[in-house]
Amino acid sequence: MKLSPWKKPTFVVLALAALTLLVLPVLSGCGSPARQARVSAPSPTPIPRPRAVEPAWRSIDRDALAARLGWGQVSRGDTTKRRIALTFDAGEDGGPAPAILDALKSAGLHCTFFLTGQFADKYPDLVKRIASDGHELGNHSYTHPKFTTLTPEQVSSEISRTEERVKLLTGLSTRPYFRFPYGAGSDALVKQINGMGYIGVLWTFDTLDSMGASSQTIIDRVAKYASPGAIVLMHCGFAEEAKALPLVIKELEGAGYQIVTLSEVLSP
Repeated sequence: MKLSPWKKPTFVVLALAALTLLVLPVLSGCGSPARQARVSAPSPTPIPRPRAVEPAWRSIDRDALAARLGWGQVSRGDTTKRRIALTFDAGEDGGPAPAILDALKSAGLHCTFFLTGQFADKYPDLVKRIASDGHELGNHSYTHPKFTTLTPEQVSSEISRTEERVKLLTGLSTRPYFRFPYGAGSDALVKQINGMGYIGVLWTFDTLDSMGASSQTIIDRVAKYASPGAIVLMHCGFAEEAKALPLVIKELEGAGYQIVTLSEVLSP
C-alpha cells in the first residue's frame, strides 16, 4: 500500500518520537560514575561519641556505707579485695595540684580529695576541676587548726563553713567524710563530727611528702606498705608527690592493685 505524500512526514515524526522514548531512559543512566555516586550515595550515619564513664563512687550510698561501718573513724578499707585508695589533702598550697590531676586523668583514675575552706578560697578553679574530673570530695576543716584546741562551736564552724564553700563551688557535698588536720582528734571530737553527718577518716600509711620525702622515697614507701584495703595519705601541695605519682600508679597497678576512691575501698 502506498502512503500518500502528506502522510510521510507524519510517519517520520512518529518514528523519531518513538525512538526518543526508547533511547532517553538509557541516556539518563549515563554519565560519570562520580556524578552517579554523588546523586545516589546515602547520607553518612553519624558516629555516636562514647559517653564519659560515671565515677563508681557516685553509685554508692555513702551515708548507708558510713552507717554500716558504725560511723566512728576508719583507717583501712575492706581487705578482701586488692584495692587501695590514694587520698589527697588540699590544705593551703595548690601549686603542684594541676600536675597531680593530670597524672590521675591520664591514668583514668578517680581518687578522694580532702579540701579545706582556705584552699577553696585561694584556688576555686582547682576545686572546680577536682570535681569536674570526677574525684570524690571530703572535708578537711576551714583553716586547718588542731581540733583538740577548739571549742565545740569552733569545730562546728570549721566543718560547716567548708561544706558550704565547697558546695557553692561544685554543687557537691563533702559528707560523709572528714579528716582531722594532723590526724588530731579525740573520742569526743569523733562523736561530734558523727553527729554532723561525718565519719572520721585517718590513713593506713603516710607517704611523708609533707615531711620533705623525695619522690623516690615516696615511691619506695608506697611499694613497701601497700596492702589490700590501704588508705594512703598524700598531699596536693608538694612537688615531690606530683613527681612521684605517675610511678606510684604504675607500681601499684603492676602489683595487681586497683586504685579507687575512699567509698570504693570501704565498700565490701
